[in-house]
Amino acid sequence: MRRYILVSVILCSIALLFFFSEYSANRSPNQAAVSEGFIIMKEGEVYLVEDQDFIQDDANKLSIQELRRKYHMSKLWITGAGTLGGIKNGQKVRVWYSEILESYPSKIKVTKIESIQYN
Repeated sequence: MRRYILVSVILCSIALLFFFSEYSANRSPNQAAVSEGFIIMKEGEVYLVEDQDFIQDDANKLSIQELRRKYHMSKLWITGAGTLGGIKNGQKVRVWYSEILESYPSKIKVTKIESIQYN
């Protein structure tokens, strides 16, 4: 009888851990973290510049290496094809993300992108 209870507790614990990990991986954009910055689309990659002193003309003039030396940038990991709809190079955006991977540059797993007004 004790083995049955022990096995049941272990199986329930495993099931709860599985459902918790699925829940945290599939959070809605309202529950995800949010960051603001400027979008850079170059060489088939998408980056987010989080520096507030970013100069929009640099988005088109400088290479990725020059931008990395000048600004703090993160590479965006975008899974949906329509996520970038209407977003232009150098535009200020708000990004919802679920995860930041440790790499150089860091990779941000994006769930939603929205353009915002820049003054």
